[in-house]
Amino acid sequence: MKNLKMILAIALVFNMAIATAQQEAYVAAESGLSLRDQPDVSGKMLTKLAYGEAIGVLEETDKNLVVLDAGEKISGKWVKVETRNHIGYVFNGYLSPNKIARTIRVNLDDLNVEIKNLATSDYKRTHNLKDEDKATINVDVSDSPEGKQIVLIDNDYKQVSLFQRYENSFSFMSSDSKCNTNEWKQFDTEWKPLKQLRSNTFETLAYTEKDWKQFIETAIKDLKDDVVDKCGEDWLTYVSNVKNIKDIPVSVTTNRVFIKFILTDSEDNITEKIIEFEMPKGS
Repeated sequence: MKNLKMILAIALVFNMAIATAQQEAYVAAESGLSLRDQPDVSGKMLTKLAYGEAIGVLEETDKNLVVLDAGEKISGKWVKVETRNHIGYVFNGYLSPNKIARTIRVNLDDLNVEIKNLATSDYKRTHNLKDEDKATINVDVSDSPEGKQIVLIDNDYKQVSLFQRYENSFSFMSSDSKCNTNEWKQFDTEWKPLKQLRSNTFETLAYTEKDWKQFIETAIKDLKDDVVDKCGEDWLTYVSNVKNIKDIPVSVTTNRVFIKFILTDSEDNITEKIIEFEMPKGS
């Protein structure tokens, strides 16, 4: 028994030592950081780590690397790291010991915008809306554009107003295949003003359960003829009684979220710009 207790104690100390040895770091490369199966640039890329992503550093190798980035030399070593799904090697010249806010910057004519702490799947952190009317931001599957802060910086406009709407898809299903929608039906919600936290800070809206129920009712009304034609009045009543978005026979998903900027300059000229958040499939 004493020997068993000693073995367990040693194992506990060993596990604690491993946990302590692992240091947390954050990806500081705005374009993302390659995770490879070997500590070498020719190693197989396992995945690309997102800007601001937290990882665990397991050990430092003796392999040095110097990278030329926009004319600047970045020196460091290959380190072995652990993520949620992989163990591999990264260049620590693009790692930070401090947590990084995943800020996206949008440049307009007389205004710069920062969207705080949003993970993207394409790792693009800067968008230019000076000569374009719309910018597309691809949201990572781990995140959502809801509840994010939008900060106005270097604002020279007389007035800036922000609004948000959703593009949702709706379908209904049945064991009787003729009662299924042949394709997803897409609906746009109404524009709603964003919540203003401070004079230069807004917060994006979140879709509530009440919003979803209202959307389902609206979608069902618009699909009434389709449902009746395929399934009859009884099926329409069945669909109309759905109270939760997770209830069969309906399925709802968000395809895109839009933020609209209405910009009024000193001469009362009005310009509209739109940021489109593309949601990952199945979100």
